[in-house]
Amino acid sequence: MIRISYIAILLLTTSFLSGKMEVLAQTAYPANAFISPVDIPIFLSGSFAELRSNHFHSGIDIKTQGKEGKNILACADGYVSRIRISPYGFGKAIYVVHPNGFSTVYAHLRNFAPDIEKWAKTEQYRLQKFDVDLYPAAGLLKVKQGQLIAYSGNSGSSQGPHLHFEVRDSRNEEPIDPLLFGFAVKDFTRPVINGLRIYPADAESSVNGSTKPFDPELAGWGPSYRLKATDTIEAAGNIYLGLNVHDLMNNSSNKNGVNLFQVFIDSVLQFHWQANRFNFNETRYINSFIDYSTYYKTGERYMLTRRLPQNKLSFYQLLVNDGIISTEPGKTQQILIKVADGKNNESLLGFYLKGLKKDNTKKPESVGAQIFSYQNVNQFRTAHINIAMPGKCLYEDIPFEYSAEASKPWSCSMIHKIHDPQVPLHDFFDVSIRIDSSCRIPVSQLVMVRLNKNNKPVYTGSEPDGRYLKARIREFGRYTLMADSLSPAIKALNITDGKNIRNQETIRMSISDNLSGIKTYNAYLNGKWILMDYDAKNNLLEYQFDDLLSAGKNEFKLEISDNAGNKSSYKAMLSY
Repeated sequence: MIRISYIAILLLTTSFLSGKMEVLAQTAYPANAFISPVDIPIFLSGSFAELRSNHFHSGIDIKTQGKEGKNILACADGYVSRIRISPYGFGKAIYVVHPNGFSTVYAHLRNFAPDIEKWAKTEQYRLQKFDVDLYPAAGLLKVKQGQLIAYSGNSGSSQGPHLHFEVRDSRNEEPIDPLLFGFAVKDFTRPVINGLRIYPADAESSVNGSTKPFDPELAGWGPSYRLKATDTIEAAGNIYLGLNVHDLMNNSSNKNGVNLFQVFIDSVLQFHWQANRFNFNETRYINSFIDYSTYYKTGERYMLTRRLPQNKLSFYQLLVNDGIISTEPGKTQQILIKVADGKNNESLLGFYLKGLKKDNTKKPESVGAQIFSYQNVNQFRTAHINIAMPGKCLYEDIPFEYSAEASKPWSCSMIHKIHDPQVPLHDFFDVSIRIDSSCRIPVSQLVMVRLNKNNKPVYTGSEPDGRYLKARIREFGRYTLMADSLSPAIKALNITDGKNIRNQETIRMSISDNLSGIKTYNAYLNGKWILMDYDAKNNLLEYQFDDLLSAGKNEFKLEISDNAGNKSSYKAMLSY
């Protein structure tokens, strides 16, 4: 068991630091600048800087009682500066600039308030596009605090009805934790520490006699966790820590993230990671902050104290020795880990780290591997593949691995294993794969694909480059070339040729593609372009009847194409 005096001293130390940080946060951001964006109690299903796939969550997710159509209100006076409508990402979103230097963002909306909806739809018709990024002139669409500006929805990449809400610094568009502005969120629940992992930092180091990471079983709850079997871990050389944690809020079962992670060694703060704001340019550094290999294999995320050389996250407030803890033979160090949520509810995990003598036996060195540098441009070439990778793609130097398999009956090139998918990449690099000389498929119908864990092809995008196809990719793994000669599929959901549609309010169509994905979609009534909302996750196109629908006969036409240039169309004569 951890000694009571040790925990008591550290509790006092961390409580003092927490209070100091809370005061600083309150003075930095005005607590009464905004009202709630919803007229129902705020319950969260997602927290700020929560760990997401390839990014930190840039806002908070507010529950809308499992329904769409809840009122969304302007949090303060201002004007609409941007309207983004997309089948992906934020879906339908409104950006509002306020005179106090901050902006607010409201995303995954079903639709906008009538005046905003009318302006946006006029622009969509002018551009003849559903997917638009609009910037109204400053002051054109003014809003007052508490004014209805939209209705909640489930648009874009949302996986259920909710409001994604952000506060940003208007000067640089950096998102800031909305809870720092005093929004009324009930949260008295401490984070839950699910797992601790202790990693040897190099080949000469070990934990409990092993060069593999060690996962001790934990016990405890609430403010204080401990190691279940013993209070002491033995280690030799250099180690670093990983922590798996989630946070719960009052009256909610959603597992959210934390925004504070600290490590004290002998009561001295050595590691301080805090996520109150960030720049979108750094959000993908999340893949170097977590144990990416474990995440790839299991979906579990461990936050790491070790900072890789190319990790440029601004969240590090204090980082001694790049998060590496050095042990000394015969010396015992007191370790305390602290995590906290956006409401300063905190949990602690304490243990001892006893240093042992390192094993100085010379380890076998790997030979023959080409080292890819995180600082320089890296080149790799064979008769069948060309790779050019800028150093900024990597978080650290890697011994690059490559292998190839013979082409399959369904592929038009060799299958190239480009390093290991358990290693994350920060940026795109260029890959050119040679087309098999035996391939008789027109180059225009060939695409590059990545074969996922289940050996299913995932389109990467590509362009002809002589006898090669070239693409920019951002994941290691197995790549090959395939033919995409099938046209996209169209299915009418609520119309048929000759149908009278007077008793319905929409035309709904399902569209899908087998490989490269939908690229364009255009619908027409009597030869005139009409707006159809595209819900990509449900393969749904929907036209809400407007004044382009005439009494009597109407010819409806839908034309779609995929990213390989395959096209499909549908026609129907409808009565109204």
